[in-house]
Amino acid sequence: MENIIPYLGEAAPYISIPENCIFRNHKIETEISEWNFENENYAQLIKLLFSLGSLSLYKALNDESKEKIYFLGEKIRIRKLSYDEPKSVIIASESILESDRKGKSHIHIRDNYSKELLYSAELDYYIITREAFELFYKDLLSTVPVEYHDKNLPESKIINTEKPHHFTISTEPFTPNQCKGHFENHPIVPFVFITQCILNETFNFLGKEMSYEIESFEGYASNALPTGIIFLTEVFHQRYLKNLFYFKCEVSDTSGNPYGVVIFTIKSKK
Repeated sequence: MENIIPYLGEAAPYISIPENCIFRNHKIETEISEWNFENENYAQLIKLLFSLGSLSLYKALNDESKEKIYFLGEKIRIRKLSYDEPKSVIIASESILESDRKGKSHIHIRDNYSKELLYSAELDYYIITREAFELFYKDLLSTVPVEYHDKNLPESKIINTEKPHHFTISTEPFTPNQCKGHFENHPIVPFVFITQCILNETFNFLGKEMSYEIESFEGYASNALPTGIIFLTEVFHQRYLKNLFYFKCEVSDTSGNPYGVVIFTIKSKK
């Protein structure tokens, strides 16, 4: 692991790598115990999957230049396939190169004992060299070092609108300290962080009278999210079945510039 992480664009504390990872060619496996990816914790699952996907994609790239490589997430799709909640799971990520500049990671999460498939995921990446990254994001360059990590996320709140099946989530600006490790000298808000803000407010919207779980999730990033600005997420929701809710969330800033879309379904538990 130590031979790979220095050459990834992302670094600690953002990148999330379990200690007991095993490589087999460009496939990586790890075991985690006492896991909880329910509700707001679902964002931690997304962060873990992107970290493992980046590692296995780097192995598939077989790069020997020892230069930093940036894997920019384009989209992610996750499906929950089982309602079992084992104490220990195995996560396996296998990556393929679709071209010199695009890659894909397939990830499966299984019960460590029964081997039942619990989740499946696909992650699509853009593969960017350091020179290209610095050119693309030169407007986000910062020479001020980020000295400490702030684990707190900015405050978000729901703004009710008069439109049916619709509300807006306003998220206060992120700081570089909150995004520490997500691209050196270019403080960019991880898409998973705005996703966590969206999920937090969505579960607040649903209330505490019932318990819920995320059935499926899709995320599509269109632009890098800068620090220091307010984000507005337009949320469109619909009840499909008695216990199934659909949410489509479009992220933009106060000027209307788009940054991505998150789509997920939530099922209520009896």
